[in-house]
Amino acid sequence: MKKSIEVYGYHGTSQAQAASILKNGFQSSDNDYDWLGTGVYFFQDAPIRAREWARKRHPENPAVICALIRLENCIDLLDINWFPQLKNVYNLFVQQYESTDRPLPKQNPDRSKAHRLDCAFFNFTIQLLSSQGQAIAGIRAVFVEGKQIFPNSAIFDLAHVQIVIKNPNLIQECYLLDI
Repeated sequence: MKKSIEVYGYHGTSQAQAASILKNGFQSSDNDYDWLGTGVYFFQDAPIRAREWARKRHPENPAVICALIRLENCIDLLDINWFPQLKNVYNLFVQQYESTDRPLPKQNPDRSKAHRLDCAFFNFTIQLLSSQGQAIAGIRAVFVEGKQIFPNSAIFDLAHVQIVIKNPNLIQECYLLDI
């Protein structure tokens, strides 16, 4: 883990949910298809992307909350240092499923945007590292989605950095954006 840094995260939601969040705090998403596992999701440094996400899901009353987030004790998939450890964890993850004769979760993000395999893997990773005394408070990764910006491009129009916060104490302050 590297030293703590601060970033701005943008959480798209509805006006009613935004009011509840500002009053009572964020509630973790716990869907079996959430890409980075259980937690509160943010678009890093991308308020317009969060606004578009909110408008698509809440067309009558979209809202975006801006949060200052301290990234510490996080799995940072923008840093290559994590990948050897995650490969080892993946082997343990597969062994766990094989030992109970269960198939690995399936996902088809191109068709359904359901990331069940990724979700199960990251929830397993958090639990394993926690049992080894390594409390993980969040995960940050590049999320590639959308369409290529021109033929054969490696850049996609909806790609962004996504953060999932497991420990709400990392959220330093938040306020509603005027969208």
